[in-house]
Amino acid sequence: MLLRLPTPATWQLTALSGPVPDAVAHAPDGTPRRFAAPVPGDVHMALRSAGAIDDPHEGDNERRLAWIGQSDWSYETTLEQIDTTAERIDLVLHGVDTHAVLRVDGDERARLSNMHRTWRVPVPELAADAVALRIDIDSPVAVATAERDRLGARWSVFSDLSPFIRKNACAFGWDWGPALPGSGIWRRVEIEAWSTARLSALRPTIRLDGVDGVVDLDVELERSGAVGSDSALIMIARIGDVGVQVDVEPGAVRAHARLDVPAPERWWPAGLGPQTLHDLVVTLTTSDGDVLDTQTRRVGFRDLVVEQVDDEVGRSFGITVNDVPLYVRGFNWIPDDTSLAAVTEDDVRRRVAEARDLGANLLRVWGGGVFESDEFYRACDEAGMLVWQDFLFACAAYPEEEPLRTEVEAEVRENITRLMPHPSLALWNGNNENLWFWFLHDWEHALDGATWGEGFYTDLLPTVTAELDPGRTYLIGSPSSGGRWDDPNDPTRGVVHWWIPDDYRAYDDVRPRFVSEFGFQGPPARVTFDAVTHDADPAPFSPGTVQRQKAEGGTERINDVLAAHFGVPRAFDEWYWLAQLDQARAVRYGVERFRSLEPFCRGTIVWQLNDCWPALSWSMIDVNDRFKPVAYAVREAHRDRIVVLRHEDGVPALFVCNSTSTVWSVDVDVQRWRPDSLVERCSLRVVAEPHRSTRVDLSVIAAALAPDELLIATALAPDGPTRSSLLGGTDRQFPDRVPAFELNVEVAPDGVGIRIDAHTLLRDVTLLVDALDPDAHADRNVITLLPGEHEIWRIRTAHPAVFTPERVRAAVRTAHAASDPDPDYRGLAQLEREKAARSAAAHG
Repeated sequence: MLLRLPTPATWQLTALSGPVPDAVAHAPDGTPRRFAAPVPGDVHMALRSAGAIDDPHEGDNERRLAWIGQSDWSYETTLEQIDTTAERIDLVLHGVDTHAVLRVDGDERARLSNMHRTWRVPVPELAADAVALRIDIDSPVAVATAERDRLGARWSVFSDLSPFIRKNACAFGWDWGPALPGSGIWRRVEIEAWSTARLSALRPTIRLDGVDGVVDLDVELERSGAVGSDSALIMIARIGDVGVQVDVEPGAVRAHARLDVPAPERWWPAGLGPQTLHDLVVTLTTSDGDVLDTQTRRVGFRDLVVEQVDDEVGRSFGITVNDVPLYVRGFNWIPDDTSLAAVTEDDVRRRVAEARDLGANLLRVWGGGVFESDEFYRACDEAGMLVWQDFLFACAAYPEEEPLRTEVEAEVRENITRLMPHPSLALWNGNNENLWFWFLHDWEHALDGATWGEGFYTDLLPTVTAELDPGRTYLIGSPSSGGRWDDPNDPTRGVVHWWIPDDYRAYDDVRPRFVSEFGFQGPPARVTFDAVTHDADPAPFSPGTVQRQKAEGGTERINDVLAAHFGVPRAFDEWYWLAQLDQARAVRYGVERFRSLEPFCRGTIVWQLNDCWPALSWSMIDVNDRFKPVAYAVREAHRDRIVVLRHEDGVPALFVCNSTSTVWSVDVDVQRWRPDSLVERCSLRVVAEPHRSTRVDLSVIAAALAPDELLIATALAPDGPTRSSLLGGTDRQFPDRVPAFELNVEVAPDGVGIRIDAHTLLRDVTLLVDALDPDAHADRNVITLLPGEHEIWRIRTAHPAVFTPERVRAAVRTAHAASDPDPDYRGLAQLEREKAARSAAAHG
């Protein structure tokens, strides 16, 4: 029976070469300094734990710690002797970042060159004695630079090094994350001792045949190579009471089995039904019945179709599961920390659960990161969270020359095999934006014949996917519109990334079929921001704020939209809140715009769910697990049944969106307001058909809206009231009365209850609970209340005593914000000076 053993959880780390500070490179006596290094882990984690470096996420430490990625490092440990008579003893490394030499007792055993692969190295010496294991890791910056110089530079949006090394591209910096390219052993290392043969790959293709389930199981074996290891074997596969036994011929390294499972319970995405999973157990034995290896995969029976149909407009794109059309409400997923090994299984499960809480039914694992952990995909299976899986190519021209091509094929084969059993896995996607950039930047001529990844996307990836996972769709890229990339981001065909340059109301100008990226930036929770910035006088362009902003022109865009909607904020605190609110408004506006087009538009994937460090970014949840206001706003827009007010064809319009399989008959209350009073109201009876948005005529109450008028529509859905608001102009043209409300606080066993009774119209009421308790969590936010209405917030907190009425009232925010510019506000004066200085420098 295959024996699997752990290796030490702590290794020894030393610097080998590079611009390493002497205090890190050497001990006081001049010898190499050794650090206790967690494995899994990386160099940043080890040095931070030892106090040798400051937090990479704080201040400008990103710049100060660039030397880590420019240096070579060595990991060492001792592997103890194993008491075994096994024919093979293998060291299995599930993730080394990235180019490394592995030595056993000083002898080179393997060269590693891809962080996205597992490496298996025989170490037979362990049967006789302990061995010294050493892994020397080369600087990723140096390796990528050498490959770039050898092959010739290629076009890239961000780092010009990331295409030349099989490492997570975002480690070199992105428009939401820092450049902290590190090194380490980022996934577990273990020892496997086995004899005769082992199961090296299981690939179950699951399908439905009517009400019954079918499992076509392809299995690959590895023989030990010892005398007699080419003997006949037996493979047994079982799901519940259904089992099959297959004879494996002498010397064979492949086997196939089919299991027919009568009427299994189906697996459903979140919101459509239960997530029923079944254990597929595969056992390999000798002909005498001695067990050699056993592995289990949790599988689900579902029929998932990615529909791409040419029609009179263009080409549709949508997902149907078990014959039920699904309106996709998803988020893009990026690595959850700059140190990948710092992300625990609990972190992953919590984040997936949060995505579901925010109404998501799909996560897109973005191609500039990594193939995620096994725990991530298990969590998605259990949560009903579909996974759109990118292959790891993003925003750059990728060379196809050797040895990169061989590395790409190896990583793709391994990860398709690892992930394809998961029922949550919906589709494979070839790349992120590379076809689009080929089109936008004329790579056909600009690259002068250099390879750029075309062979990967059109040949290698679809060929290997069809071979190993024939039951799933391969999409050539995101965005993509079919054909020879004549316009990969054509909204009438396929999937688009819709990045608006200015005001989010421009979403009204597009009618896409499916949106796999869109979003708007906003600051993290204020306590997250304050913990890593140390400006004496914080402002939009003060040094600490600038360090948090990685998108070129990002803060300028935030300011432009703020000015258009609210006017110029008078203080940084006001700027901060309104930037958070505008992000919430913008993303909700986009989600609801695209929902109003169902079934012409079949889904959205918001950029982005999570953060890898404290940043001004597009995330819903900041790096410290604090919900931003945008998270609450998007959760409302993701509900199955919502009402949406918007300007359509130049007039106010009401849409009743029903993304369920049953008719929704509902009365919609529509009110027309001016800043100081209710002008008019009416009730409209609407019958909303399944899986579509129904437009309702509003001419009875609002054939047009004046700039200082507001429409509010409210309906009662089965899961509670749904409300939408529409301004005739902008917030600065709708000067709210000073908010008046009554506030009561009640301490409960599990936290605090806060009730707000509105005496005036309160728009976008939000409790910034992190100002009172950094770990507190509010169950709702960004809520509009009419006079006479009330709402109760439930606050999860371990410190209820800090939630006094006075302090809570100070943490209440609404859309009522000052709109007159204040020339004495230093922050905006600084902003204007710096913008002028940059402009002068650019033209000087």
